[in-house]
Amino acid sequence: MKKVGEVLVRLIKAYSPTGKEKEAEDVLLQLARELGLEAYTDEVGNVFAEKEGGGNVWLVSHYDTIPGELPVIGTDWMIAGRGAVDAKGPLAAMLVAASESTYPVTVVALVGEEGDSRGAKHLLKKDFPDYIVIGEPSDSRGVVISYRGGARIRIDCYGEGGHSSSPGDSAIDKLISSIVRFKDIAPGSSYEQPSAAVTVISGGEVSNVLPKHAFAEIDLRVPPNMGPLAVVEDLRKVLEEDCELLVKWFANPVSVKPNDPVPRALIRSILSLGAKPKLLKKYGSSDMNLLYGKVKSIAAYGPGDGKLAHTDMEQVSLRDLEFAVRVYLRTVEQLS
Repeated sequence: MKKVGEVLVRLIKAYSPTGKEKEAEDVLLQLARELGLEAYTDEVGNVFAEKEGGGNVWLVSHYDTIPGELPVIGTDWMIAGRGAVDAKGPLAAMLVAASESTYPVTVVALVGEEGDSRGAKHLLKKDFPDYIVIGEPSDSRGVVISYRGGARIRIDCYGEGGHSSSPGDSAIDKLISSIVRFKDIAPGSSYEQPSAAVTVISGGEVSNVLPKHAFAEIDLRVPPNMGPLAVVEDLRKVLEEDCELLVKWFANPVSVKPNDPVPRALIRSILSLGAKPKLLKKYGSSDMNLLYGKVKSIAAYGPGDGKLAHTDMEQVSLRDLEFAVRVYLRTVEQLS
């Protein structure tokens, strides 16, 4: 198995759901040092791996994953396991690229991206370089120039309860009614419309009692021309009586121009390797949404099919990993 594949397998074997990244942090430090990089961590567990003092280019990804450990499979042509796509695959390619670079570069592996983005928020306190490449899956030929913004919200509804055989005050009825109204405001039928996906829902204790409490968690996404908090206020206005809304996390949308320095360098690097680049606008969000305002130029790129992220089918081909290593190398060269 090629070097980048071996690095990725070791990263995946260190299972690291958000909030439980310590084992993977130790593995990352060891891997980076074995690759000849100067590696250290900060107060929250972000890992930095520098080549030749770090330079003016950062390759930034994350090493936390969603929960749900998967079997780790490594063959001569692909790697599978939790995080293979999102985002240990891009991170492995970045580490190998940095180790092979003849130019100064820093790899930054963040914690908490799948949660409250605590790693990126802590990073905002530091001095920034001019250029950042975000490591997220883009099919190894795509350059991500736009991410939608979003908010994770919790709705709690309350009722008086009572016997289920008689019409009464049900918290679940209020919750369902509120969700239906949310869907009218955020139908999500296109990229340019906000979307509201119910990801957690709970209420009631027994089948013959109207519930006094019910709650749901909703993943709200908004396009570049909208602010997530403005849409949240629209949702708040249509809540049923005795329902409350709490914003747990939010990120503004981000869009960059294809001819900005980082996307342009990525596009040229892909072209120089004989492939046809694609400009992508992602429905989700990433740490690029938070870091955008701190640098002169930023874009996202990485190996792996984004449709496999957060699924039990996470896998990435060695060919895509090796291609991404070369793209990162050439991009660092152009930006240095």
